[in-house]
Amino acid sequence: MHLVIIIIIIIIIIQHITAACEQLAPTDYVKKHDGLAKVIHQKLAETAELIDDKIPYYKYTPANVLENENFKQFWNRNILTEKTIPFNRIDITFMNKKTKNTFLIDIAVPSTHNLSRTTTDKQNKYQELAKAAQAIPIVISSTGVIPKSLSQSLTRLNLHPNIYIYIQLQKSVILGKRSIVRNFLNYK
Repeated sequence: MHLVIIIIIIIIIIQHITAACEQLAPTDYVKKHDGLAKVIHQKLAETAELIDDKIPYYKYTPANVLENENFKQFWNRNILTEKTIPFNRIDITFMNKKTKNTFLIDIAVPSTHNLSRTTTDKQNKYQELAKAAQAIPIVISSTGVIPKSLSQSLTRLNLHPNIYIYIQLQKSVILGKRSIVRNFLNYK
C-alpha cells in the first residue's frame, strides 16, 4: 500500500513539474512550447514552398518572416491593430495571398486534464483578431495526448493529419517534457 502511495505522489510531482509549475513557465515551458511551434512552422513553410531545406524539425530555426508570391508567414509576432486589444501576440501567422485567408495559429501544451479547456480558451482568446482572420489552436498535452480538435486544426491549415506529423508533434512535446524533468532532477 505504501508503494502505491509513493507512486501516486511521484506522478503528481512529475505532472506539476512538467505542466503546472509557475517557476518553470517563463523558461522551460517556453522551450517545450516553441519546440511544438517549430514543427508546425516548418510544416507550413514546406507546404507553401517558403523553404526548400529538408532538415530535421529539432534543428529547424524559424525565420521571423518568410514570403513568396503566394504565401507569407510570421513567427512569434504582434499583430498591429487600430485599437488596443489584450491578446495580439501570435505564435504563427500564416497568410494565403491568393485566397486572402489569414490564419492565427496559437500553440499550447497543457496538462492532460486541461486539454479541452485550453482548446476552448485558445479559440476564444483571439476573437477580436479573428474577425479578419481564422484563429487556429494547436493543442497537445504535456504527455503527448492528442485531442480530436487537432485533426480539424491541421486540416484547416492544409497539413493533412497523418501518423508522421502526429509522431513529430508528440516527440517534440515528450522530449521537451523529458528535458524539464532532467533539469529538475539535476538541479543543485
